[in-house]
Amino acid sequence: MVAPRVYLPERAEDVGRWLRGELPSEVVKEGRARTVWRAGDRPPRLYVKRFPPELFRDRARAEARMLQALARAGIPCPRLVATARDRRGSYVMTEEVAGAAVLREALERGGPEARRLVEALGGLVRRLQEAGFEHQDLHVGNVLARDGALYVMDVHRAARRSRLTEARRIANAAFAAMSFLDLRPRSDVARFLRAAGFSGHGTWRRVWTRLRKELFRYYAGRTERCVEGGRGFGVRDGIYHRSDADVAAIEAWVRSGPMEPVKVEGTRGLYRSAQGLFLKRMRRGRAARYWRAAHGLAVRGLGTPRLLACGPTWVAGEWVDAPDLHAFVRERGAGLGRRERDALLVRLARDLHRMHARGVFHGDLKATNVLVRGGDFLFVDLDAVRFREELTERERILNLAQLNASLAPPLTRTDRVRFLRAYGGPCASIRRDERRWTREVMRITAARRHRWPPPGGSS
Repeated sequence: MVAPRVYLPERAEDVGRWLRGELPSEVVKEGRARTVWRAGDRPPRLYVKRFPPELFRDRARAEARMLQALARAGIPCPRLVATARDRRGSYVMTEEVAGAAVLREALERGGPEARRLVEALGGLVRRLQEAGFEHQDLHVGNVLARDGALYVMDVHRAARRSRLTEARRIANAAFAAMSFLDLRPRSDVARFLRAAGFSGHGTWRRVWTRLRKELFRYYAGRTERCVEGGRGFGVRDGIYHRSDADVAAIEAWVRSGPMEPVKVEGTRGLYRSAQGLFLKRMRRGRAARYWRAAHGLAVRGLGTPRLLACGPTWVAGEWVDAPDLHAFVRERGAGLGRRERDALLVRLARDLHRMHARGVFHGDLKATNVLVRGGDFLFVDLDAVRFREELTERERILNLAQLNASLAPPLTRTDRVRFLRAYGGPCASIRRDERRWTREVMRITAARRHRWPPPGGSS
């Protein structure tokens, strides 16, 4: 171990104790990029981050220099305690911000405080940019909150520029906004942008366009983990699988295990096992696409049965014992009161709106391809799922028409109109064109003529 460099003399004893293994500690994060320990028996504790050894750079020293620069600029951040180095890598030690919570956790709790924290995040972005700092990974998981104040952390990638271009400022703000998009309403994105110093509809449109690009790239990167052996996944002998899956047992069942046919069409088929698994056979080349699509839905927070493994012509996953939406409506719809029926339609509409807002187009979105499990909806038959940066109006209307055409009585015309209104929700452009959207959905519905069962009741 190279002798540590201590920047906070009053913590020198704790630094020495940790290096000698005398200070109680626990691993709080471990991955290929770094390992993080929390050390100490009383607050404020130490956070020790170890980066793997690299030939031409020292990320621990880079983070230490950036923490010093931020502190000199008056931007709140954890206090730098020490740096060190040994054959296993380089270390940076910081002092715990006692009583602080990760900003994402604070936003998840909601309430008026969450709105104030979103505005505070915008103010932090503005201060960073005005001082020339580019964090390059600023999201709500890399910010701490305490008593309304925010502290920036994980700055080993950060840089300081003499001037940030408008494009870079927009890109950084869009990345930060993307990280709380699933936690807060769109009105809070506007509050964030105002606090970050962005004004004018033209600028806001550029930020939103960049946000969509960042979001699409983020989702695409996380989706690829399922075929690249990223965190939680593996690849063995051409089989993609989850790390916790018993691949040998699944392969044995696929080859020769007892199966109960659920639906079989030629070489394609859906089967289930007594152990709670399902197997879906399909043409070569489609299985990997299906595997990607399922994980793509999952990373976007959309419901779908959990897949465990994928071979050249099959995928296997956890069987979900739930009726499809068509069967649910046909068998239980008449027994639902007005309030229960409206609640069902609103939940379905919001799930579909969220799916579209996150760039997902399901090319075969009919009621038999949606499972109803409690208050949740799970999308299945993912062969025709495609991911876009932004869906066109035509794709949205087509999905609405597909679903509408596949739902039979006892759903009435009034139910369908209420569903379409709930789909529009707070979106001003859809509300403005609600009548045109409704007419087009109904026109395509009539043209498709594929209700299950055949028409015969009210619609």
